[in-house]
Amino acid sequence: MQCYLSLLKSRFFIVLSFALLHGSVWAEPVWHCSRSDVQIADASDNFTLAALTFEREVIRLSLRDLYAVYQGIPVKLSGGVPLSACIAGHDMPLTAAALNSIGAKPAVVKALATSNQTFTNNLHIVQDEQSMRACIAKHHPAIGYLSQATHTEAVGPCF
Repeated sequence: MQCYLSLLKSRFFIVLSFALLHGSVWAEPVWHCSRSDVQIADASDNFTLAALTFEREVIRLSLRDLYAVYQGIPVKLSGGVPLSACIAGHDMPLTAAALNSIGAKPAVVKALATSNQTFTNNLHIVQDEQSMRACIAKHHPAIGYLSQATHTEAVGPCF
């Protein structure tokens, strides 16, 4: 019995360490948006221009906009600026999980990615998560997904 418990413990720790090392395989995607400068008034009684500061907030968009942009439908944010979408290679498990989380069909995105209209639809293909962060920052206003929440000056979780 003692030997059986010892064997069971060792297998449990092997499985646990594997899960921790390869956690991104099972990770739920975290949707990320590019950040914009937002002017914030100072809370004091000083109502001068010098009292205004800038904060970097993620762009605001609806789930409907999120779904539409990954279906190739042009989405315009306030001011008429088009929303860009970054997508990692469609064969990646994280991509499938991200698209499933919003009800988008991977086949539609794959067709858009291979069509000649890819860049006119503001859909940008990247190879990995580092490229995804760079894509979101470069194509502002933009949206993409990562395996974990990431906070930078240019990118942050949307929801």
